[in-house]
Amino acid sequence: MKQISRVLVAVDFSKPARGAFDYALALSKQHGAELIALQAVPLNQAFGWQARERYALTARLRRKAELANVAFKDRVQQGDPAKIILLHARSLHPDVIVIGTHQRSGIDRFGTGSVAERVAAASSVPVLVVPSRRRTGAATSFRHLAVAVDGSAGSDPAIELAFALARGAGDRITLLHVVPGFTSGAPPHLFRYGLAEYQTQLLRDARQRLQLAVEVKRPTPATIEKRVLLGDTTTEIAWAVESIGADLLVVGVPKRGVVSRALFDTTAARVLRNIGVPMLAVPDDQTAGVDEEGVALQPAA
Repeated sequence: MKQISRVLVAVDFSKPARGAFDYALALSKQHGAELIALQAVPLNQAFGWQARERYALTARLRRKAELANVAFKDRVQQGDPAKIILLHARSLHPDVIVIGTHQRSGIDRFGTGSVAERVAAASSVPVLVVPSRRRTGAATSFRHLAVAVDGSAGSDPAIELAFALARGAGDRITLLHVVPGFTSGAPPHLFRYGLAEYQTQLLRDARQRLQLAVEVKRPTPATIEKRVLLGDTTTEIAWAVESIGADLLVVGVPKRGVVSRALFDTTAARVLRNIGVPMLAVPDDQTAGVDEEGVALQPAA
């Protein structure tokens, strides 16, 4: 990814949005980038409702940006929040979008939807999703990055971006690859037919892929670590991120059809609902996005 020069952050009155702004401000200050705060007023609310509160919120955010010596602009528009964010991303050309999430699940998520997941699935630029259950007192800088690697082409941009973000000699990058575990759910007699050997081969292949992934990337001053995990992908990645004390999880988001994209990337979305650190969703094609109906969006002139 090129040098970050513009950051777009979605804000409202919620706790996740406050966390998202903190990260967006820190990122803008670190890279000398312009910060644009976007408020999307839902269609079920009158545009004038809470207008005074929105003005006060913008004023507070502007003061924070001024104290951090960060160039600040604001935008307000009414409509579906996810579509409004993607619309402004298309016209403003940010290098990254920052958005908070309530980490809802089950019936609650089905009824309210997940704006963060919809944006991350359709965006043509990386999306930093900040969870509501982030660690207390967590730093807004990223010194230890975990990268979920599955061997597909979609993992390459995620690894590349992690290498670009880890710029200090004290930074760390941990590549995570999960091999499905068969032991607990497979009938014991199947191990007579080579299932154990097959699982061992998968582990060996995974280690080789991680080594190759490191060798072909550009040099980085960061310390590189590689971990191959065995078991359920969602559970193992969430556990690893917490156990190694990572500040950020980086995942690749391949483009896909309407139905599967509506579910985001199932594994990434499930992990997002169970971790206490931000997740950076990196599209495998940053030249064109897709809107909410699955229609390709060409970059604006």
